[in-house]
Amino acid sequence: MQTKKRILFVDDEPLLLDMYRLLFESEEAAWDIAFASGAEEALQLMEQAPFDVVVSELHLSGMTGVDLFREVSKRYPQTSRLVVADQADQEEAASELKVTHQFLSKPFDSNALRSTIWRVCAVENGAIDEKIKALLAQNYSVPSLPSLYFRIMRAMDSPDASLAEIGGIVAQDPGMTAKILQLVNSAFFGIRRRVTNPAEAVQYLGVQKVRSLALSVHVFSCFDQARVGSFNLARVWNHSIATGQIAQKICKSERAGDTAMEEAYVAGMLHDVGKVMLVSGDPARYAQAIALARERCVPLVEAEREIFGVTHAEVGAYLLGLWGLPISIVEAIALHHAPSRTVMKTFSPLTAVHFASWMENQMSQPAIKTVHAEADTEYLARLGLEDRLETWRELAEDNRAVGLAGAA
Repeated sequence: MQTKKRILFVDDEPLLLDMYRLLFESEEAAWDIAFASGAEEALQLMEQAPFDVVVSELHLSGMTGVDLFREVSKRYPQTSRLVVADQADQEEAASELKVTHQFLSKPFDSNALRSTIWRVCAVENGAIDEKIKALLAQNYSVPSLPSLYFRIMRAMDSPDASLAEIGGIVAQDPGMTAKILQLVNSAFFGIRRRVTNPAEAVQYLGVQKVRSLALSVHVFSCFDQARVGSFNLARVWNHSIATGQIAQKICKSERAGDTAMEEAYVAGMLHDVGKVMLVSGDPARYAQAIALARERCVPLVEAEREIFGVTHAEVGAYLLGLWGLPISIVEAIALHHAPSRTVMKTFSPLTAVHFASWMENQMSQPAIKTVHAEADTEYLARLGLEDRLETWRELAEDNRAVGLAGAA
């Protein structure tokens, strides 16, 4: 018999606790739900029995939500911690990313919150997180979330912000500006005229895509010296860009909505960042993993598990979890080699990223010449989407053709 997941909601506003009771009473068959009117009461409840997930308001009287999570992270490290706050407080919440797993912006959609909690409960983060923490404590660099991301987010929330203003925000970071312009003018986007300033980049690509690129460019730039034999960072970068583009197009073809398209793009761009973190932190061991994968003719992800105890998918998801990105992005990265492990029974960014990465690998020169994991067709059949695979393949081929034409 499956054990109920224990969820604790913390808020010092009685009306909000009542709202949580009403919103989630339908989940009582799967969740054991408790409520605390402040941090002290929450800690007392946790002393009596462990919780799988704690959802807390950022601003509590007395001990704040961040203070609460700092204590929870020390006493109960396997408990997932979700902080709820106004969008304006996102940067404050992100400053304590090591003690929070997710940021939920108010006002939130009840279905989105429910989906987030389900995914948090499903994505393994207990024993695996401890292995990752132990690994990263050795000699690994864990990049912080770029402040540029938050400045763009704040501008997007302002009804008065223009594309020129957002371009001006990007221009404040010369290094990021140079890299984004280099990328915009590459074959990937097929823009016929040369883009020369950030405002033009925002105009051509859109704010959402520029924000996503700011994340990707930042994290990859932290590891620009990563090399292990045939491991080539440029190829991983190219594969990641193409995967993000294909995943976004797959979402569009399925009419998944703007949010899913953006999340699939970000997840596709960052799905292999854990690979770069592993190779940068310990090139010799990663070389062992590559050699083992070739010797046994198994996917590299299997060799990573044997050599490191964790995979690049799990390391990447851990980073994105620390950054407080949406759980659907974290899930897409964590499970991009094993989508059947998701609890979701419908098309999601995970679906798009899994097949986009697989198809892109089939069409291009792989970053590391090892056996690639197969597409999970059983997962696709479970979703009732077997007949869509050929359409998605055509989208991937078209995306590649546009890139090749742009490079000509």
